[in-house]
Amino acid sequence: MKRRSVPRVRHRLTTLICLLPPSGFKTKVLNWLGHQIHPTVRMGICWVQHVDRFELAEGVTIGHFNAFRNLAKVHMGIGSRIRIFNWILGGSGLEPGLPPDERGLRRTLQVGDHAHIISFHFLDCGGGLLMEDDTWMTGIRSTVLSHAFDPHEGGMILEPVEIRQGAVVSTSCTMLPGAVVGEGALLAAGSTLWTRQELKGGNLYGGVPARRLGSIEISDWVYNRRRYGGDRPSDSFRQIDDGGPRHD
Repeated sequence: MKRRSVPRVRHRLTTLICLLPPSGFKTKVLNWLGHQIHPTVRMGICWVQHVDRFELAEGVTIGHFNAFRNLAKVHMGIGSRIRIFNWILGGSGLEPGLPPDERGLRRTLQVGDHAHIISFHFLDCGGGLLMEDDTWMTGIRSTVLSHAFDPHEGGMILEPVEIRQGAVVSTSCTMLPGAVVGEGALLAAGSTLWTRQELKGGNLYGGVPARRLGSIEISDWVYNRRRYGGDRPSDSFRQIDDGGPRHD
């Protein structure tokens, strides 16, 4: 009984501490509770419930009023950020009778270096959400669902959603279990990726379901700019064939 109560107490203390504004005290207490928080991290006032471990690297920023619930791990790489009012949940990964988690992604949010999640997104991480380096979830109201009803065999499909290096997901998109956005791809606003749909890298996609609209090249400047200041070059997003629209 004693052993069972230790994680419960740790979760409750984590909840209380995460309601504090950013400070060195907050970081120290979270580390004392078994999380791994770099001293340069700024974590705002957030609702955290039943999160086993935060791993937040140098320069990570988490804004105010994000909710993290029922997660095994939140890992964020160097310089990555989550803005405000995002719901990040792992409850679907707690369903009974699920197959083994061979990749260790279930109930995890894994964000690479210099990756960005902006605001008002709903991210179901029950099957896992993997965002590699320099990825963006821009705008507002995108939905990631890593679980869905299986109409063929019954039960539930629970598979990670992956956004590969340098890919960009625009505002108000929907991604279903097993969806993959390929390296350097851009998913246009309002698009939907169906279950297990994979987008090849270096292309612009849009529609419901998303289809290829043409090749695209995203300038390295987009990834390397410091706090997004200065004038944006006209070729930051450049359509390079098929006569499609330019994104200047």
